[in-house]
Amino acid sequence: MNKLNVGKDLYLKGRIGWRGLAKEEYLKNSNYRIINGTALEDKCINWNKCGYITQSRYEESPEIMLQEKDILISKDGTLGKIGYVEDVSIPSTVASGIFVMRNITPKKLDSDYLYHFLKSNIFKNFINRMKASGSTINHLYQRDLSQLELDLPSLKTQQKIANVLSTIDAKIELNNKMNKELEDMAKLIYDYWFVQFDFPNKKGKPYKSSGGKMVYNEKLKREIPEGWEVKKLEDVATVKKGTLITKKQANEKGKVKVVSAGINFSYYHDTPNNKEFTITVSASGANAGYINFWKEPIFANDCTTIYNDKLGMTIMILFYLQIHQEYLFNQTKGSAQPHVYPKDIQNIWIPLPSLELINQFHLKEEKLFNKKRIITRENQQLTELRDWLLPMLMNGQVTIA
Repeated sequence: MNKLNVGKDLYLKGRIGWRGLAKEEYLKNSNYRIINGTALEDKCINWNKCGYITQSRYEESPEIMLQEKDILISKDGTLGKIGYVEDVSIPSTVASGIFVMRNITPKKLDSDYLYHFLKSNIFKNFINRMKASGSTINHLYQRDLSQLELDLPSLKTQQKIANVLSTIDAKIELNNKMNKELEDMAKLIYDYWFVQFDFPNKKGKPYKSSGGKMVYNEKLKREIPEGWEVKKLEDVATVKKGTLITKKQANEKGKVKVVSAGINFSYYHDTPNNKEFTITVSASGANAGYINFWKEPIFANDCTTIYNDKLGMTIMILFYLQIHQEYLFNQTKGSAQPHVYPKDIQNIWIPLPSLELINQFHLKEEKLFNKKRIITRENQQLTELRDWLLPMLMNGQVTIA
C-alpha cells in the first residue's frame, strides 16, 4: 500500500505571523470573511461565528484564500479541530490559528477520504505524539504536521471508504438537526409561557391574552403575573465555581469533558465534578460572562456552574439567563483580565411561577430532553462505529464489496 506525506504531497499553508490581525481590525460586516478556530464545528464551518475584514487584508495573503474542498485544521487552543470548505460564495481566508490543507493530487487522493482521516483518532494520536515530543502544548507547528503520513489504498477504495463514513456522518447530522428542533421547541414553550406570560390558566386558556392580572415588580422593573414570586438565583439553584484541573492532572483516557471557561472542552478526565444538565458561565477572558449548557456530566474548569435538581427549573434558569446575556457580559471586572464572579450571578433576580406551573413545565421539558437523550446516545454509538471503522478499512481488515 502506498503512503502519502503531508509535507511533500499536499498544499499546507498558514497565515504568516506578521500578517496576524489585531482585534480592532475585525469588522461587523464586509465582502470578505475570516475564519477562526471557534467557527470549526465538526464537518461544517459555522459562518455565523466568522469575522469580516477589509479587501486589502484579504488580498495580502493569496496563499490562504480558500477554495472548495479545502480542509482547515486548528493549530492553537483546541488542536486538531477540522473544518471542510464546501461553500466559498463569499471570498474567505483564515486567522492565524488555522492551517489550510489542499489536495493537489486528486488522481491519487480523494479529498473526502483525507477529511475522514484527519477527523479520526489516528490523526488525534499523531497530534498527541507531536506534543509529547517537545511541541508547545497549545500549538501545532507546520513542521510537525508536515511529517504526517497516511496509508493510501487505490483511489476507488478511498472513495468507497469515504462513502461509507459519509453515510454515517449524514445520519449523525440528521440526528443533530432533530435535536436542534427539539431545543427550539423547548425554547418556544418557555417564550410562550414565561416571556409572553401566556401559560395555561386554570381554565386552560393563555393567561395574559385572556385578561390575567399583571402587577408591577420593583426588583425586576416590569410587570409579572399576579401571585408570582421574585427570588435571587442563589435561592433557587446551586451556584458554585468550577474546580481548576490542568491537563497533567487529568486522566486523558477518560471520557468526561474538561470544560474550559464554559466555552469549549480542551481535554478529557475520568471523573466529573458536575452532573448532566449543568449551566456554565465563563469566568474569565474575552468571553467572560458567556452562558453555555452541558447535557452530559462534565468537569467544570474556570467557570461558574448553575443547576437545580429539577430539570424544568434548570431549563427555566438557562433561558432566563440567555435573555439577559448582555447583563452578564457587562458584569466583567478587572483591567488586565476580565472576570465574572459567582456573586455576580447569585444576586440576579428571577421571577418564579407557582410550583404547579413549574411542574407542568418540567414534565414537558423532560419529555423533550428524554427524546434528545436517545438521539444523542445513538450519535455516540455512530461516532464510535465510525472511529473504529476507518483504521480497519484503511489497513484492509474490513473490506467493502
